[in-house]
Amino acid sequence: MTQEAGNVAHLALLPDGDARDAGLILAAMRGGGFDAFNDFGERVFQTSGPSLTSLVAVPAFDMRGTRLALLFGSDSDRLLRGFIVLPGMQAIEPLPLDISNVADPVEGVCLYRQGTGFVDLALLHANRRASIWQMTDTGGERLSLSRTSEIALPFTAEQCAGADGDLVIGSTTGGLARVDRSGSVSADAEGISVAHLAFTELYGRPVVMVPVPAEGVIAVFDGRTLEEISALTVRSEMSISGLERPGAITVTDLPFSGMGFSTGLAAIHDTGDSRIKLVTRDVLGWAVTAPE
Repeated sequence: MTQEAGNVAHLALLPDGDARDAGLILAAMRGGGFDAFNDFGERVFQTSGPSLTSLVAVPAFDMRGTRLALLFGSDSDRLLRGFIVLPGMQAIEPLPLDISNVADPVEGVCLYRQGTGFVDLALLHANRRASIWQMTDTGGERLSLSRTSEIALPFTAEQCAGADGDLVIGSTTGGLARVDRSGSVSADAEGISVAHLAFTELYGRPVVMVPVPAEGVIAVFDGRTLEEISALTVRSEMSISGLERPGAITVTDLPFSGMGFSTGLAAIHDTGDSRIKLVTRDVLGWAVTAPE
């Protein structure tokens, strides 16, 4: 659990593969700027920045001989933004990214997939559309972006996550859906409000996690069928308070700092007490292993 974090809009996790104790929990703040915390809950630094409507982390990208942590998001002007988290400098700087070909306003962004030398980003647009853009370093002054596909969506999405070649999307009015690259809907879940979501795998089972602040739980859905599996409650334990009103959420399966997070963790902003709660993947696993 962190110090009081304030009005957090979105969260991202940046595990450090070279220094296990150097992982960062990054919060994009409503109104603009970033706050960074370590796994002890201490605020490490604050920096200015735009007001973002989405945020996604790429913890490691090799660029010209240097491994860098990158952030991407959409801002309040509906522009795609990129950032570099400078190692050892407690600073976040704009990423030299050529967005001149991205003509359509961007409602949200998520990581579609990543491979050697490239990052594929999914951009969400109005009028029920998404587009996939590949970022590469071609040696120029700016990293290049090229559109590789367009995807028709069943509703205008506000949140998304890459899911093994598909896209899981959500919105506060449209619910959840899983679509493939051709736009075919393989699963959906209507009647739920999705302000935030996270896609991960627990004990080999893909899941979508959706905070439900009014009920104080994280709704967990099967990542393939979008059938609800369980509602995860994080209760108070000793001096650590439980989740009251979960909001922004992010999950990693990479080792993160201390031994308690050796298999990854979830970071969840609790709007009830304005703190970021850290949950081990062992606790998350209860969602798929606990008897019904």
